[in-house]
Amino acid sequence: MKEVKSIKFNFIMNLIRVLMTILFPLITYPYATRILNSGGVGRAAYVASIVSYFQLVAAFGVNNYAITEGAKIRDDKKRLDKFASEMFLINLVFTVLAYVMFAVAVFLPKFDGYEILLFISSTSILFTTLGMEWLYELLEEYQYITIRSVAFQIISLILLFVLVRNEGDVAWYVVLTTFSTAGSGVMNFIHSRHYVRLFRQKISWADIRVHMKPMVYMFGVSIASVIYLNSDITMLGWMRNDKEVGIYSTASKMNQVLCTLIKSLSTVIMPRLAYYIENSQKDHFSRLLKKAFRFMMLMIVPCMVGMLLISPEVIHLIAGKNYEEFMPGNTTSRILALNLFFSPVNGFIAYQIFMPNKKEKIIFWATCGGAVTNLIINYILIPTYSYNGAAVATVLAEAMVMLICVAIGRKMIPFQGMFEGVWKYVLSCTPMVLIYVLMPRSIFPNYLVYMAVMMCFGALTYGLMLLLLRDKLLLEEGGRILERVKGIGRKS
Repeated sequence: MKEVKSIKFNFIMNLIRVLMTILFPLITYPYATRILNSGGVGRAAYVASIVSYFQLVAAFGVNNYAITEGAKIRDDKKRLDKFASEMFLINLVFTVLAYVMFAVAVFLPKFDGYEILLFISSTSILFTTLGMEWLYELLEEYQYITIRSVAFQIISLILLFVLVRNEGDVAWYVVLTTFSTAGSGVMNFIHSRHYVRLFRQKISWADIRVHMKPMVYMFGVSIASVIYLNSDITMLGWMRNDKEVGIYSTASKMNQVLCTLIKSLSTVIMPRLAYYIENSQKDHFSRLLKKAFRFMMLMIVPCMVGMLLISPEVIHLIAGKNYEEFMPGNTTSRILALNLFFSPVNGFIAYQIFMPNKKEKIIFWATCGGAVTNLIINYILIPTYSYNGAAVATVLAEAMVMLICVAIGRKMIPFQGMFEGVWKYVLSCTPMVLIYVLMPRSIFPNYLVYMAVMMCFGALTYGLMLLLLRDKLLLEEGGRILERVKGIGRKS
């Protein structure tokens, strides 16, 4: 049996990876906006949004299904080999289908002038399939994933400064956005031999058919998710222009990064929760679920408040010296701050509660509701309100997903205890709001200094307030850390 590392170790590894994912855009995106301007950045974002639709065809719901189901049999090497082969074969077949569809679509008149960028960006479809990221997640190999991810981010950063030097280098910028995916995919495929042997056992249609029904639901979820996650950029590109796509992309960048950070714990615990369900360890499942949700809420509340307060400075940081061109997205960024609650909570309910319990159908209907809501509101608001309308549509779509999840699956959601102590997190943000209101912005001529002061003061007062309010989660984890430190001291 493969040794499985602790949830905390996996979380720390995944947190490092996510933090590096935050750090690198803070370096690369300001550089890209300065060199390529809003139009160039908007072209790159528009192309990525188009390719994402073909990526979801290639994925066919494999990722989440493979992680959840594969985690249940990861202790059985023979069964895991066969399962991995079946998942990889399904992924390959749908990758070919995706490229056939892409070859037809790329020559539509709407994409005139985008062909080369689309072809470059589309290489990520093949390398994502080869990468089999789901295999490493179901095995909880977060140490490997983190080291590999950081290595390719560093290489991409160096190449960005070397290759993207003027406004005409949009193609090189798109190449570098796919470089990490390509490198990771090749490395994963080679490294996968340490864990599984593909196609050493015969695979029949009967073997594949077993997976098709739940995967069809997950594919439907993927389609609906991409529609309501990417339709804002796609419809902005169709109904407005590249510059407004660039403003929206910049305004939403930090919110996307924070959502990824908040969801990092959920990503880590998904295979473990599936393992507990399969092995009838319901107490372990319930305990881990509630603790993870409380921890997620502890992160969500200050992130929301922080983005509402220092949104202009965040845009300045991301956009660099051309920040005034992107500052109209300030209101957009503040609207999207509300999504820091809806998006992570929706993901938690769907993939940590419904998915391990084989309730893919609920996820499907909730996501479809969100997609339809987003399309309708985008269509109504974008012509008049542009990027702000797209932001409103995104938030309301996520709110609709939550409403449907709660309405259909309320009997499965353990509401009792989940929101315990959340009022403490809200109250603990009061000092950072007060200093924002009372401290004149003019005393900090440099926006970076102002950001640093606000973030340090906010983090310090948030932690102190939680200690004063005796937050259960903080005291438990703080006590464990102190015990470990004392133990190390005794040994030394």
